[in-house]
Amino acid sequence: MFSANLTQSLPATLFTKKENEDVYKSLNFEDSQDFEDAKRGLIAPLDFKILKNESGKVVWDTEKVEFLNDKAPDTVNPSLWRNSQLQAISGLFKVVDGVYQVRGLSISTTVFIEGKDGLIVCDTLKSMESAKAALELYYKHRPKKPVTAVIISQSHVDHFGGIPAVLQYAENPNIPIIVPQHFTKEAISENVLLGSIMKRRSQYQFGSDLAAGPTGVVCAGIGPIVTNGTTGFEVPNVEIENEIKSMDIDGLQFQFLLTPDTEAPAEMHFYIEDYKIVFASENVNKTMHQIYTVRGAKTRDTLQWVSAIDKTIDIFGNKGIDALLMAHAWPVWGKERVINHLKLQRDLYKYMHDQTVRLANHGYTMDEIAERIELPDTLNQYWGNRGYYGTLKHNVKGIYNFYLGYYSGHPSDLDSLPQVEAGKKYVQYMGGATKVIEQAKADYENGEYRWVAQVLKNVVMADPENIEAKNLLADTFEQLGYQAESANWRNIYLVGAMELRNGVNKEMTPYDSSMVYNKIPVDDFLKLLAVKLNGPKSDGKKMTINVTISDKNEEFSLYLENSVLTYKSDKLNANPNVSVVVDKSTFYGICNRDITLEQTLAAEKLVISGDPNKFNEFLSLLDQFNPLVNIVTP
Repeated sequence: MFSANLTQSLPATLFTKKENEDVYKSLNFEDSQDFEDAKRGLIAPLDFKILKNESGKVVWDTEKVEFLNDKAPDTVNPSLWRNSQLQAISGLFKVVDGVYQVRGLSISTTVFIEGKDGLIVCDTLKSMESAKAALELYYKHRPKKPVTAVIISQSHVDHFGGIPAVLQYAENPNIPIIVPQHFTKEAISENVLLGSIMKRRSQYQFGSDLAAGPTGVVCAGIGPIVTNGTTGFEVPNVEIENEIKSMDIDGLQFQFLLTPDTEAPAEMHFYIEDYKIVFASENVNKTMHQIYTVRGAKTRDTLQWVSAIDKTIDIFGNKGIDALLMAHAWPVWGKERVINHLKLQRDLYKYMHDQTVRLANHGYTMDEIAERIELPDTLNQYWGNRGYYGTLKHNVKGIYNFYLGYYSGHPSDLDSLPQVEAGKKYVQYMGGATKVIEQAKADYENGEYRWVAQVLKNVVMADPENIEAKNLLADTFEQLGYQAESANWRNIYLVGAMELRNGVNKEMTPYDSSMVYNKIPVDDFLKLLAVKLNGPKSDGKKMTINVTISDKNEEFSLYLENSVLTYKSDKLNANPNVSVVVDKSTFYGICNRDITLEQTLAAEKLVISGDPNKFNEFLSLLDQFNPLVNIVTP
């Protein structure tokens, strides 16, 4: 059985210790304002040690973070340790009278707003188990009024995954579920085409298979160590379509501000007149966020993000503001401090954008800009702008790529060799693996970890069975992880080290998103099938398939020709090779090979007319993606 601790982690080297000691000299660790804010208004800590789901699987163990009570060890960047301590402060908190926040049950936070007749829930955490635990904690200390509305501020799963659990506390099943425009489409389609590889890369980003502790995962940067649980979904019934929209919700006056194409493609902020609070979703945080997310997603539009924060200042800044709430942090209190935080976050992203574009126009490449650019002290010394999640380097590269793409402009980069082929040639030119490892060891002893990682990758790609190279590369990744201020970078390095030493954990499974996946419209699912079609295997094949989704009264004609799958909606072909009538869930199951065609026919869940062999042939042309593809080895 795989174990995250098969190979003992190494201690920090002298170079890593020195690197981390220097962090204390560069930042003001005497500033305790964040700790005061993170603890302010605590009503009750989480009321359990271990949270389990219905099947008995552990969703969250609060003792996992108790190691953070100690002083920063040599194996963790002190700035990241500080952030991890802040993110571990959990429980039910009063923001102002009538507004409460629960932190520590998910990577995100949830906000409870007391209305005239009941409770308005803003963002429902990532899992149903976490959402239920948050509500139960609230009800232990506040009046047990029913949930009268749900607000989901944006389209990422950690904001809506607990909706079904929250709705169980509503007396009326048709309460408003209020979301930004295009939420439903974005929420269920973002990870459809690239869902498999995104989930795999997320395992690196969040360190989901790492042990919690000083040599493992310490936090997610934007939140505590990621919890488990079952992800749910419900189709909302109220979309905010106007950029600025005022609305009465359970006797309270809300003013919404749409902020599309920012941190999420569908996102919004709001102001509550009655409580004088601003909620800025995930566009404002207590960290630098990701313009380019390392798990893989479309690069965000930095100027749209800047504009969203600026509009928040302009529209809500002339009102009374007692507190600012964010989806991944503790609040900020007092209008002057709120406006200051908003401005510093706005200018952080604006500086990154403008200076990246400026240097690009001077002819610097993406990598050169990432090495050259530095934030001014007014932005860099502010704790709320530190790179615990996003980093300056990969955000700069994301901005460059947004405008100019990955190509540097140098002809040698136009058609460079892929990593395995390039690795073999590099090793050959360098005199062979033994020579490279010998020199890499010397550079490792000199603390040149970035270069050692870069050069040893070539040896491992050229010869993945070279244990000496893999172990030295793992040791190098480990030191880079220990030094990283970003939780993402730390987790990625440490997971890379673990897999180099122990191999890929075949028992590892991604989070359960089946309830969301089943909501995918057939139209989007057919786009996924087109991506799964194996082009070379389809060469020379031609067929037409009619598909009737019986429970949705939807019809599609599928065309396979020129090794490409296309389709027409609301239209059946007059002369198909085969026609199938099937319900949506069964159709998804057949195409994903969760159930066989024979099983479906035996259960009388599928009606086929025409040549049934054609449908079987079509299914045989669809790839099944491996959710645990190799990353640090070929």
